[in-house]
Amino acid sequence: MRCKIAFYDFGSTAIMHRHLIDMARSEGAPLSFCSIEPNPYYRTLMREVLDPADILDIFSALPRRQINADPSILASYQGGFIEDLAALKRTWRWRRGKWWFDHGIAIFQLYKQFLARRQATHLFMPTIETPEQKIAVAAARELGLGIMVPTDMRNVGGGYFACDCVETPPLYAEATAETRAEAKQFLRDFRENPAPARRLPELIPGDRDSEMIERYLPPLWKRMLRFALSSIERPDLFEPVFIRLSIMRNFAWIREPIRGQRGRRNAALYDIGDVADLPKRFIYYPLHFTPEASINTPAPFYVDQLRVIDALRLAMPNGCVLVVKEHPACLPLRPTSFLRKLRRLPGVIVAKVTMPSIELANRAALTATVTGTPALEAFLLGRPAMLLGPAIPSWLIGRHPPANDVAAAIAGAIDNPPSDEFIVERLAQFLSVRYPFAYGSAHEPSEPVLRRGNMRRMWEALKGHLERERQAKERMSTAAAALRAIG
Repeated sequence: MRCKIAFYDFGSTAIMHRHLIDMARSEGAPLSFCSIEPNPYYRTLMREVLDPADILDIFSALPRRQINADPSILASYQGGFIEDLAALKRTWRWRRGKWWFDHGIAIFQLYKQFLARRQATHLFMPTIETPEQKIAVAAARELGLGIMVPTDMRNVGGGYFACDCVETPPLYAEATAETRAEAKQFLRDFRENPAPARRLPELIPGDRDSEMIERYLPPLWKRMLRFALSSIERPDLFEPVFIRLSIMRNFAWIREPIRGQRGRRNAALYDIGDVADLPKRFIYYPLHFTPEASINTPAPFYVDQLRVIDALRLAMPNGCVLVVKEHPACLPLRPTSFLRKLRRLPGVIVAKVTMPSIELANRAALTATVTGTPALEAFLLGRPAMLLGPAIPSWLIGRHPPANDVAAAIAGAIDNPPSDEFIVERLAQFLSVRYPFAYGSAHEPSEPVLRRGNMRRMWEALKGHLERERQAKERMSTAAAALRAIG
């Protein structure tokens, strides 16, 4: 089977993609590659290994002057175009809606034409965080390409290749006797000692697999020069807030005192600080880190956390209160006025950030999130859980309600906690697609991704995924042909 993988090189993910290309070529694998470069920072890295025709450089290809877009181009668009545009992060929110509409259509055309021209068979998409990334997936789906989104398996550990923007496992997800036994053991272990929300590979000092591979990280002065040159190259794509973000990212000694002061103020804003003070009957809602990919991409309607809280508190049964707890990573980032406002809402109690989430889930009548891991943890504990948006926890739990039916969904979830049999079966399906690799941004502390062993496992996982996907499609094609023959 001929495969041509189009890498979407968002942020620093071009570094991992470059290593995958190097490994494929050193092994003589029957794969070819092209890449979409949404920003110019790592395009020279790909130019070293790809023909110029196999690189879509958005900074060069995107028209500099916007024209009125033709909406008829979206006639066969896969998904909701406006919903995809809604996956905005704070950086771009000042742009006019018309600018985004025209920009979205322009990049949709660029992506679709490039993928068709280069005859790509698959789109390899990193964590989907932006409207442009969702639009790229829609273009690939319209062309019939396979979608591969390396996705962290949260508490379960490892990674898999999702086939869409909302973390859906691939076609070959299927429970077996082996994965059922593994699921039962995982469940026993988790209930005795709950696993953390992200489990990275252990690094063994002196082990060859723990050695760092090429980081492709320029020195600071080169990164600053690169930023300045890209701003000059495309001033129409420049945002003033980029300067602040760049300083905060590269000069932690400026950032940390500011965040630390805000974090201390926010940590002091709570109504209850001890598990013993929890009300008898409550719904637990852990705040999301926002704006962030985990909520912007699959559920943009709920990016506003107050909208989520209102949806839950206005729909919960009489006699319930809503216990809200801040996301620990968001404590130094969220405006202090937000938590003060929460504490003034009837039916809402703010829990101290240090209260253990697992204990709250065990005591709650329901754990509700938009797409968050706490709902997965509650599910694994056998406790009622509900999500308002689509993501891997909602795939496992098997439900998330429409926005106009939250009250019925809350009542149904409380009255029907998951059975252990159901949990094991869903978990066994999930484990059947697991591979032992970690995928994320390069240059994280300790560099868990750019280790020799992790990159090798990621390459082996990619090959295994392509083969299993091929086999699953062949089985489906054979079954469809048999049905046609019977008909």
